[in-house]
Amino acid sequence: MKIAVASDNGLTLTGHVGRCEMFVVFETIKDKILNSEKRLNNFTLHRIEGHNHAHNSTDINHQIKSHSALVSGLRDCSYLICSSCGPGLVGDLMSSGIKIILTEEMETEKAVKLLIEGKLVNDPERKCKEHHH
Repeated sequence: MKIAVASDNGLTLTGHVGRCEMFVVFETIKDKILNSEKRLNNFTLHRIEGHNHAHNSTDINHQIKSHSALVSGLRDCSYLICSSCGPGLVGDLMSSGIKIILTEEMETEKAVKLLIEGKLVNDPERKCKEHHH
């Protein structure tokens, strides 16, 4: 199973999925981490275009352009772990079969270990209600 974690430095979770520098993708089997790879975030408009404006969570054009590329870039992953993200991305990931975990755990590897042990706390209240960029 592959688990993606949104990060800026490869070691800690980032606060905004769309702006993260990379996704650290851990390959696991049962309760062990086999390896990890860093995928640069070339998927989202926030990173590619320096996306820097306000929009709300119902901005369909934004979601279609940005989310489809992100979902495609993580299509081989079963989970995405992050500290927060918008409800549109949560829905798009889930409809593509990628489970999203919103957590306050800040270390990438520790978050993955807790997930595969069944101990990572998922807090759905960490969803962004509206983006201000």
